[in-house]
Amino acid sequence: MGNFEIHGALGSPYSMKVRAAFRAKRIPHAWKLCAPMGPNSPIKHVKIPVIPVVKYPDETWMNDSTPLLLDLEEKGEGRSLVPDDPLLRFACYLIEDMADEWLVKAMFHYRWFYEEDRKIVPSWLLYDACLGLDEKTIKAMGQQFGARQISRMPKVGCTPETAPIIEASTKRMLGILEQAVLSKQHFLFGDMASMADVALFGQLYQLKDDPTPSAMLQSEFPFVFRWLDHIDDASGFDGEWITELTPAVKDLLKMVGDTYLPFLAANSKAIDKGEATFTADLPEGFFTQDIFKYQKKCLDRLRDEWAKLTPEHRETLSEFLIGGTEILDCSLAQTAS
Repeated sequence: MGNFEIHGALGSPYSMKVRAAFRAKRIPHAWKLCAPMGPNSPIKHVKIPVIPVVKYPDETWMNDSTPLLLDLEEKGEGRSLVPDDPLLRFACYLIEDMADEWLVKAMFHYRWFYEEDRKIVPSWLLYDACLGLDEKTIKAMGQQFGARQISRMPKVGCTPETAPIIEASTKRMLGILEQAVLSKQHFLFGDMASMADVALFGQLYQLKDDPTPSAMLQSEFPFVFRWLDHIDDASGFDGEWITELTPAVKDLLKMVGDTYLPFLAANSKAIDKGEATFTADLPEGFFTQDIFKYQKKCLDRLRDEWAKLTPEHRETLSEFLIGGTEILDCSLAQTAS
């Protein structure tokens, strides 16, 4: 049997998340740049056509980064990226999910909102995906791809109206991380990278590369900018998990409670009502976008994990999640009824 293969792209936040996870777990693997479309694309091996796609040594294929990493954890592949303590493990899951489903808006916004990024990034992405093509073809295909992505911006909530909300929320998170990376624990949950760290890395790596957010990071959050290189390959970091919530994790949990969970709840409620759009009341303002069914599944999964915690653990976390606790408690109410 061979090694794992990760078929992904440098411009794909979830590809970079998975690659960083494999490195941190010290799992032997091959990294293969791929084009998502075309007859030889690896997405033909999976139901949902998104990258990264991972080929297991037994010739099976899997994508969707969170279930994939949880599957590796369950199978005992490599060292674990989640703390042993149930309370800390759930906190890790919350932050990982917020990175995947909320912070991704920062990547989408900065990449396609600003003119300089619109001009440069599409050619980079097509160069990665279509090695061997000439410059003229790469730029032409890049512009076509960019136009398609820009047209999708309202669907994912990236509009001129939400731009200030996204940027303010992103800088709030970066401010928390800037203090976190200067603390005793090099990563969020201890001396080793966790699932939360690699999920944040996947999204923020895009900001580190793209012109406008890269300049912002270097100017305002220089240690986060450098810390991302540490997570890119955290295979050499050893140590222990934290034993209690740190100030940085507490602040991120507060953000989960006042921003991410209300966002998920508004989406879920709109889907249940058969509505096409929803508006979430967030600290930075009212955020409107189209419904997204996958994010309803994310909320359901988090509620299931919340229900598995002891009452004592839920009480401890509720101190920081504030209003988000009621959103997660829906699963408990349904079980009781």
